[in-house]
Amino acid sequence: MMKVRILSITVVSYLFCTQLFADIHEVNNNEIINLMGKGVPLIDIRTKSEWHQTGVINKSKLLTFFDNGGNYNFKEWMSKLKKIADKQDPVIIICRSGRRSRIVANLLDQKVFYSTVYHATDGIISWIDAKKITVKPD
Repeated sequence: MMKVRILSITVVSYLFCTQLFADIHEVNNNEIINLMGKGVPLIDIRTKSEWHQTGVINKSKLLTFFDNGGNYNFKEWMSKLKKIADKQDPVIIICRSGRRSRIVANLLDQKVFYSTVYHATDGIISWIDAKKITVKPD
């Protein structure tokens, strides 16, 4: 009887915990285009100098997360993100190569509990390598 109770508690705990965390989906260029076509915002977390160096994906939201020194102000960044998308709304996060966007996706998942986060796995590098169009940042 005790084993059944422990097993039940374990299963319920697992189910509860998995509901707390977002679904982080890794997406490629074509999936980004498809999702943006459905109105999912693409959040470009790179720095201003990176945006000017490569251009940005048309209609992406420019919202730097890490500064040039690798520092960030999560509270301030979140207040800006909330103007674009609430926790219930899906978002796509992109950086240069996918490393920083993975970190931010995990933060949105574990710290703020966003419902659905799409992570552009290979970043803007992949977009450019695939000869996709970029535009000058505003």
